[in-house]
Formats: sequence, structure tokens, C-alpha cells
Amino acid sequence: MHVSNDNGLITIALDGDLTSANLNDFRTMVQEEIEAGNKSFCIDFSGAAIIDSMGIGCLVATYNSLRQKDGTIQITNVPENLKDVFHVMRLDRILSIV
Repeated sequence: MHVSNDNGLITIALDGDLTSANLNDFRTMVQEEIEAGNKSFCIDFSGAAIIDSMGIGCLVATYNSLRQKDGTIQITNVPENLKDVFHVMRLDRILSIV
């Protein structure tokens, strides 16, 4: 995972799947950025092919944390198979998926 800050927009580029195997790194990155006062996030899924239930739960928890702080989260470069998962789970109704 790679993190960049572009004028307050924190982009986390996944370089693998968002599954229970690597969620601790993702959570730590997000938490550190939130604690630093950042509230606008972009999660780049171009390097991911799989998301499991723990990954979905983590995205929802991140959304809820940011919403409480008037923050935003955007999901970008989502492969078609993951767009289908987000749609079936109705996550496309709460998450901005571009």
C-alpha cells in the first residue's frame, strides 16, 4: 500500500487485495491519517482483485469514522468484479465509487 497527500486528499493505493490478511496495515494507515487531522480519503483499488467480508467491514467502519468528522471517502479504479460486489452489498449507495 502506498499513501500520498495531495492538498489534503489522502490517497491510499492498494497493491494487493483488501482481505483479513492485510487489514491491519490498511487500518493503521487510515487511523494515522485521521489522527493527523485528514478527513478526505481516496482508496485506489487498481491493485486489488479481491475484497472479503473483513475488507468490506473495514471500508464501512472507515466511512462511519470519517462521516462523524465531516469527512469523505471515495473509492476509485474498482475492477468490474468488485463493482458487482459493492452493488450487491448496496455499498454503492453510501460509498462514492468512481
